[in-house]
Amino acid sequence: MTANKEFNRLVWRTALLTVGLLAALIFGVIVLAGGDWLPGGIIVVASLIGLAGQIPVIARLCSSPSPPHGKQTG
Repeated sequence: MTANKEFNRLVWRTALLTVGLLAALIFGVIVLAGGDWLPGGIIVVASLIGLAGQIPVIARLCSSPSPPHGKQTG
């Protein structure tokens, strides 16, 4: 796989996973607000752990130069 395709795949994977975890966090807060402490707490904690794991990936993607565009030679 070329560097450009690999970079794009990683960006999409990270973006979709982050959006999903944010949705889970919002859902967990809604469940907590509804009074279900145990399931809401589990959902919130799990989504926060997942988001914390995404922070280094996002930082690495933002700090690395994007791969060259066009056809790879070699």
